[in-house]
Amino acid sequence: MKNNKKRFIATSTLLILFLGMLFSGCKKKDFNEYRSFYRAVHQNDTALLSIETHEDRFYGHYQIYYGSRAVKDSGSIEGVINGDTLRAKYRYRSFGGGINVVPVIFLKRNDKLILGSGIAASYMNFVYYKPEFPIDFDNSKFIFDPVKESEIK
Repeated sequence: MKNNKKRFIATSTLLILFLGMLFSGCKKKDFNEYRSFYRAVHQNDTALLSIETHEDRFYGHYQIYYGSRAVKDSGSIEGVINGDTLRAKYRYRSFGGGINVVPVIFLKRNDKLILGSGIAASYMNFVYYKPEFPIDFDNSKFIFDPVKESEIK
């Protein structure tokens, strides 16, 4: 009986050591590796986007400055990632106005995000682009370039 108990303790100890080495060898990603920062400029307007990605979802903050930094739309963005496409809803407070919710869509191409446009609709507080109309990425107002976090502050 004592022999079996010692064997069980030795086996358990080896198993725990093995699992500890196995999990310590797995490199965890730093939290900041999931964060991305983007900036886009179109004429006098500037858009800033910071997102965090987790598997097939993302969320973050999206701001659009019109002309000067005095007038802006600012709010949260959250959505899903499907291949090279990021679909989201943008909940923002417009300058001098109320809270709005609109769909947004980005196409990821060569580390850039291209803002798409389409015919938006809502149903029971769910915002989306109408599927019968194509999303246009060719005439995008904003093409986002990756930047460092310090460049969007």
